[in-house]
Amino acid sequence: MVRLLLPLLLASVSLGAGCGARAARPASVVNAFGDALDDARYDDAYALLSEQYRRRVPFSEFRESVARNPEEVRELVGLLRHVDEADEVEASVPLPDGDELQLVLVDGRWRIVGNVVDFYDQSSPRAALRSFVRAMERRRYDVVMRFVPAADREGMSPERMQEAWEGDSREEIERLLADLRGSLDEPIEVIGDRATMSYGDGAAVQFVREDGVWRIEDPD
Repeated sequence: MVRLLLPLLLASVSLGAGCGARAARPASVVNAFGDALDDARYDDAYALLSEQYRRRVPFSEFRESVARNPEEVRELVGLLRHVDEADEVEASVPLPDGDELQLVLVDGRWRIVGNVVDFYDQSSPRAALRSFVRAMERRRYDVVMRFVPAADREGMSPERMQEAWEGDSREEIERLLADLRGSLDEPIEVIGDRATMSYGDGAAVQFVREDGVWRIEDPD
């Protein structure tokens, strides 16, 4: 993901309708969420997220995630301004990078579901792969370290990773990332805490679930 992912009016202003008026369309809510993020109106952006999300992620954590990833926020805002419309009780709004935002209609108002500002999601093998590619493309080696299984971390650090992957092996790494970027939607076989995605000419990505998140054992 280059998931991802992950922000109108003041939180007190109704986006939906009362008294039988029609609820705001999903894409309008997505655009409003992007505008709120872009204007640093994080409380307004947070108010547009679903109640389930807000119960799970406190505002302080949401704001910290946004502040910690300014480049990712700028990219997300750009994506949110180019979405296609959807109009269902539950809606999926496609983003230009292939990801989707899920929305649900609650009491006449659309709310965004999921952790849209979790730019490096590891909740599933697919999310982990998208996040790994996104982190590598941004040279966020501190983030890449999160995807390394515990058994492989000895002697590794963001600095050593940068030295290795931007040195003599850089062209090889760029080819690998291009191949992975073109294979983000390939089928992934999940068996318990392990998963495999075959791609390209006999290559495969191996995943392992540790501490409730998915990590990448071998990207080629």
